[in-house]
Order: sequence, then C-alpha cells, then structure tokens
Amino acid sequence: MPISRKETQRQTREKLLAAANATIVEEGMASISIRSICTAAGHTQGAFYSNFESKDDLLVDLMEMHILEEIALLRGLVAAVDGAQDDIEATLHVLTQRLVELAAQPHWSLLSVELQLHARRDPVFAERHNATKATCYNVFSQLIEDLATRYDLRLSLPPMQIGIGLYALWSGMAVQGDVAGAMPREQMLLAFFRAMTGLVSRDHTSPFSEATRAWRNQEE
Repeated sequence: MPISRKETQRQTREKLLAAANATIVEEGMASISIRSICTAAGHTQGAFYSNFESKDDLLVDLMEMHILEEIALLRGLVAAVDGAQDDIEATLHVLTQRLVELAAQPHWSLLSVELQLHARRDPVFAERHNATKATCYNVFSQLIEDLATRYDLRLSLPPMQIGIGLYALWSGMAVQGDVAGAMPREQMLLAFFRAMTGLVSRDHTSPFSEATRAWRNQEE
C-alpha cells in the first residue's frame, strides 16, 4: 500500500528532528545549520521548509518533543507515588531515583544546555524557549501539589517555586556530571525534597542533616 503524502511528510519531519538532535549533541549549537540538518537527514532544503519555517522553529519543536517525553516520565513518577500508600519516605526515594536516572542521560542534558545558551543570546528564541520550560515547571509544580495533598505536608515555598527550584537543581546536576566529594545525586535531591516539604524538621536523620553535621565536624 503506497504511503500517503501526510505520512511521508511526518517521516521527513521526524528525520529532520532526529538529525538536528544528533548534530547538537555531537557538535554543539554553533555547528548546526539548515544545510547540515538536511544533509544528515538525507533531505533537501525544500523538504526542510515544507516542515519548518526556520531553524529556530525546528529547535522549539525539538525542545517541545523532549518536554513531552519528560512529562510522560513524570506521569510515571505520579504512578509510583500511587503505589506507596502510607510511606512518604518510600515515595520520595522512588521520585528521586527516577530523577537521578533522567539526570544521568547525557543526550538530554547536552541539548538542554545548548538550547539555554542559544536562548540567552537570542531574545526572540528565548521567548518561545521559556514557554516550553514553563510547561515543565508546571508539571513539577503539580507533582509537589499532589505530594502535599496526599501526605498533608507543610511546604516551605509555593509549589511552583519548589518546582522551579527542583528543575534547576536536577538540570544542573545533569549538566555538571560527577563532582569529586559531592553528595550522591539521589541524596541531594532527597534532601531538597525533604527541606521543601517540611520533613527535615521532623527527622534529624535525613541526608541533609547528616551532610550538615559532617561539614560542621570538618570545620571544627
């Protein structure tokens, strides 16, 4: 059965997005051009402009594609929360472990930082880029709200601000990679969760308090 024009265009679009993604990860944002994307995808520039108005248009779509993938993973986090009926600690460990797994994916972290740098240099692109980031902040915020409602938590900040801080911490860990002497990523994220949800004050055996005591002992 012949492939329809619509399906052919969809496949072309996906190939162009995949080629752009690979180019950014391997060579950086400075190396990307419409010509290089088309060459890598095996399509003409005419095919490119049949799918995208500009390179920035493609980059925004690429960012949105990753945000949608991230949203799907975060929905998995919510499902994991539903599996822990009575234990907030078990729930937090599940959430932080999944975030650590995401942070360890170099493909996403490299693309994220390249797009962020591009947004800082280009105000027009920044406006569209920030709109896609807002989607991610909202998802993190909803996750915090779900936890607060379920476990009757007294949050230290509004859910949106906690979501923004969590995303910044998580993405920063993804970009910087391993740091000698640093607390393991899971413990750092867990400490953030506990501090922002009021759990640190209830239990002085948290990773946050343990790390603080170790630092104070070194200072003394």
